[in-house]
Amino acid sequence: MKKIFFSVMGVAAAGLVFAQASLAADIVQPSKDNPNVIIGSGQTYNNLYTAGGSVTVNGDTNGDLTVAGGMITIDGKVQQELLAAGGTIFLNSQVGSHARIIGGNITITAPIGGDLVVAGGNVNLTGNASVSGDLLVAGGNVVVDAPVNGSVKAVGGTVTIDSRIGGDVNVRASGNLIFGPNASVPGQVTYKGVRQAVVQNGANVPNIEFIQLQKGAGAKTAGLLTLAFLVKLLAWIAAGLLLVYYGKDLAFSAYQNVRSKPWPSLGWGFLGIVAIPVIVIILLITLIGYYIALLLGLSYALLLLFVNLVSAVVLGYLLLSLLNKSAEKLSGWQAVVLGTVIWTLLGFIPFIGWIIKAIIFLMVFGAVIKRLKTAWK
Repeated sequence: MKKIFFSVMGVAAAGLVFAQASLAADIVQPSKDNPNVIIGSGQTYNNLYTAGGSVTVNGDTNGDLTVAGGMITIDGKVQQELLAAGGTIFLNSQVGSHARIIGGNITITAPIGGDLVVAGGNVNLTGNASVSGDLLVAGGNVVVDAPVNGSVKAVGGTVTIDSRIGGDVNVRASGNLIFGPNASVPGQVTYKGVRQAVVQNGANVPNIEFIQLQKGAGAKTAGLLTLAFLVKLLAWIAAGLLLVYYGKDLAFSAYQNVRSKPWPSLGWGFLGIVAIPVIVIILLITLIGYYIALLLGLSYALLLLFVNLVSAVVLGYLLLSLLNKSAEKLSGWQAVVLGTVIWTLLGFIPFIGWIIKAIIFLMVFGAVIKRLKTAWK
């Protein structure tokens, strides 16, 4: 068993070393005197990660761009994927592949080379914007004034489409669905709402299936979902505050471990996630060890729940550190509030959000396992 254990560790370590060597990540953070980030037009990065109060990206990114801030303006080209979260976001330059954007007010005026997933209070695709793949959008007020080669799925208060859509359109709107004079949708339109769609003169939308919702049904559903979201968020914040009050050393040491030794933590986390269930199965097969297997399995399930909470708090510490706060000035309650909110929002971002959460979770899982191992010794 010991040989198998170290063989798995060797394979995981080799994979992590290869991954670390193959990734070229650039991190740009605010200075001590200025919370804002400005990246000049003459600067070029590989995979760029940046955050600040206000972030302006004029330089090009040869790989992926990940950015967060109160106000974000992207004027430089992004060759691969874009992940952006902020209050107000302006995307004015081309994205070569997929884009995932979440914010308050979002304006997109440039082409997207893949799929676009976007959610915000106001979402506006206009100017030279276009989407080569599919469009998935949610917002209070959504305006699609840009061609989409693929299909469109939209959820919002008022949804306006005034361009050509290559695939099918699926819309759920609590207010209105409006097809402007430049709209052209040769495919099937499935619309769920409280009133018929408005098709203006000049629009070419021959196939509309209207499913009427009872007035107020959408609002009630949205209200219940919002209430459930807030209850969950408040429950997480309450649990996180208890964690940093009674076990701040554990959460903070996990953050320090993840920041100083991310790859070993990821390796230990991956090993723990895989090895513990295998050990439980082996103990069950032996029959004699079934009781130990039950205890270990229960402890494993509780550990997963606990690490999920710690991961949110660690994410908060990491975000605070990106805002150029020294370790001595990191506030536990700020880490809890910021971390749980962002951790929850990441769950709404398909694929990329889940990958980010999985990586952080594995790192924290590894850090907690190392801490338990030290305590056991």
